[in-house]
Amino acid sequence: MKFLLHQGLGYSTIHQIGNYLRRYGSGRRWIERYRGDIFMFVSDQADERILRKEFSDLLDAVNDTEPDET
Repeated sequence: MKFLLHQGLGYSTIHQIGNYLRRYGSGRRWIERYRGDIFMFVSDQADERILRKEFSDLLDAVNDTEPDET
């Protein structure tokens, strides 16, 4: 699952979230930066639930599906 960090927040917030995930979840996540936005990806459902519940004020879930261009 892909999450977008809210504007104005940076890597210190990402580190805080990562520490929480290591303590209470699987801790597996990766970060990407694209055109000024910071995205956090998690593959574990438990981590996804944590991000949705504990960090919804800092992150927005992003729909990864792209339109079919046929």
